[in-house]
Amino acid sequence: MKLLLLNALFLALLLSAACGTADQPVQATESETGTGSTIPEADLWLAISDSIGIELGDSNLVLGMPAVAAWMPENRLAVMDMQKYRISVFTPEGDFITSIGRQGSGPGEFLLPSWLSVTPSGGLAVCDAMAGELDFFSPSMEYTGSLSGFFPSPPVITVFLEDTVFVGMKPEFEQNDDGMFMGYTVALWNTTSPEPVVTYHRELAPFDPSDMSGITSNMVVFAASPEGLVYTSVFSTEEYSVNGWNPDGTPMFTIGEPFTRVPKTEEDIDTERQFVRDRMRQGGAPDFMVETYEPEPFRYAIASLGIAPDGNLWVGLGTYNHPVFRVYDPRTGEYLFTAALEVTEEERDLTVQMNQWGFTAIDQISGDWPRVYVLEELN
Repeated sequence: MKLLLLNALFLALLLSAACGTADQPVQATESETGTGSTIPEADLWLAISDSIGIELGDSNLVLGMPAVAAWMPENRLAVMDMQKYRISVFTPEGDFITSIGRQGSGPGEFLLPSWLSVTPSGGLAVCDAMAGELDFFSPSMEYTGSLSGFFPSPPVITVFLEDTVFVGMKPEFEQNDDGMFMGYTVALWNTTSPEPVVTYHRELAPFDPSDMSGITSNMVVFAASPEGLVYTSVFSTEEYSVNGWNPDGTPMFTIGEPFTRVPKTEEDIDTERQFVRDRMRQGGAPDFMVETYEPEPFRYAIASLGIAPDGNLWVGLGTYNHPVFRVYDPRTGEYLFTAALEVTEEERDLTVQMNQWGFTAIDQISGDWPRVYVLEELN
């Protein structure tokens, strides 16, 4: 499971609680998904080439709680710092360029930033979960406006296909005569309306606020290519499945692979429990909700989806302690190769992030000082 995704989702869902069939599966022909702490044989390796963030010194280089690190055009790196309520821009070598935002409710300020996306022209879009809006900044880092009106929350994860068109994942919360329901929508929006243009995935399930253990039962991850192809996968401990969608929302293919359930270690469960409960408290959840959260005892088959600089679909495997990916052709669903991040045992909990301009990694649970890692492909 990617704790970064849980972080963004819990913030939005806690705020919310307060107030079609695809084609036949394309079966992969390669070996089954692996498990454990041993990194498998990989066809392509990623490696840490540098890091951004220092323990003491220049305040522009001391990070508080980096949650998203995204490459921008012209070889710049934007880092969203939830603790400092700002976005900082760096060179690949870690030199500070500029920053935007601060805590507040005014234009260009943030109440609770939870996600950062880069637009094709090099601008930024920031999800402010507490303010209920997406804030937009130009390539020169000037505030240009916001999009609000979402209920109960704005999309907490976004990928911009054009400067005015994006795919996002939005938490949903409904209450009717049958009870409370919670779930997620993956859809296409433009920046002029909070109403989706195309919906790719929407699923709600009964929600009991007195038992937060089931809050991740139908959580979904997604990826979107620059051409508008969309991929979704529901967190599952029982099956490996990715759905591909055409830009108009019609099914394209389903990727399926053999999968055997893998239990988490007690250490993994303790770490996740502490992380999520801490984030729930920071989001203002009452103690009775916080204490009821217990992690799923089995690992998810798929932990993340992304479109890498090579244009392919990278599927992050939840069954490894280390970042491992199975990579597929984005148009056919054909398996291409396996990729992995070369790390030490101390770096095994890194979360890899990617977009069309490059790879980064963040460790949100390290006992060391916060930093962002710059990644490169090894030949």
